[in-house]
Amino acid sequence: MRLSSFRFGVPMMIVAACGSAASGTESPTGDPTIQSGDPDDGSSATEGGASDTGSDGSASASASASASDDAEASSGDGPVPAGIACGTEFQHEGRTGCETVVEGIDVKFFPPPPGERVDRLAVYFHGDGAADYMDNWAFDPQILSWAEARGTMVVGVLSPAYYEDGTVAFGAAQPEHAEAVAVAIEAFIAAWQPEFADGTLYWATSGGSWFFSSSFIAHVGQRIPGVFVANCGGSGFSFGWAWDPMTDATTREKIPIYFNYGTQDFLAPGIIDSIAEYQGLGFAVDSLVHEGAMHCDHPIIEPTLEFWSRYVP
Repeated sequence: MRLSSFRFGVPMMIVAACGSAASGTESPTGDPTIQSGDPDDGSSATEGGASDTGSDGSASASASASASDDAEASSGDGPVPAGIACGTEFQHEGRTGCETVVEGIDVKFFPPPPGERVDRLAVYFHGDGAADYMDNWAFDPQILSWAEARGTMVVGVLSPAYYEDGTVAFGAAQPEHAEAVAVAIEAFIAAWQPEFADGTLYWATSGGSWFFSSSFIAHVGQRIPGVFVANCGGSGFSFGWAWDPMTDATTREKIPIYFNYGTQDFLAPGIIDSIAEYQGLGFAVDSLVHEGAMHCDHPIIEPTLEFWSRYVP
């Protein structure tokens, strides 16, 4: 099912749930004035770990070591980097995907054909409940085809954070979870050695977008910058900053941000406040506003590709 025509669920717990893995139906709306994951609210965010698949990150470690051996290889020169071991294969949209654990984080990715290099990564952060990740409909064929034509490897990340009821959710994530996710993405970059390592393409929906604006950009964006598309989500505020975008203009300019949302989205007030915060810090921020649209009930894929294409024709 295409994301662009699918109506994601309304909030699970307090922040957005893009389709509960348990039911796939809409959950009762929580109080939109309360921001889940606020370190001061003392409630819903509890640290968890991705499901144990029997790996402790050793696949990443071996791939990183191999990548180090090939450190002289850049795009078009030297041996093709070994990449990361596939783990468990699955089929999706006529393609072979891989599921494994990298640095303790559950991930899915669609590797290039043998012998082909990766020019850049495209990384997806799911909605709360992770049905879009678990059932693979986040990996829309339009996204996959666009990426393949541009030497871009699609990667999906499962949130390492959970609500108290056990729901996996980026909406429950804190800065320490941003650090854990960044380490996993850095392992992909070390293993595949993409030519445009500082030009990763990011996209997310609902809780994943909330995580972009609350913790991810603020705490690890300087390490793994890129082009961000935040669909139907925004935190309204960030959880402090590990770097200063006002003084580090070089890094800041590598992080354009696109907010795609509806005026009737229960997260719209937080999205608007996130836009104001990031614009105030000097980021290049653009937005696409769908009049009358509710939570994630508007095009997702097409606006994502349109924004990416401004930077990767």
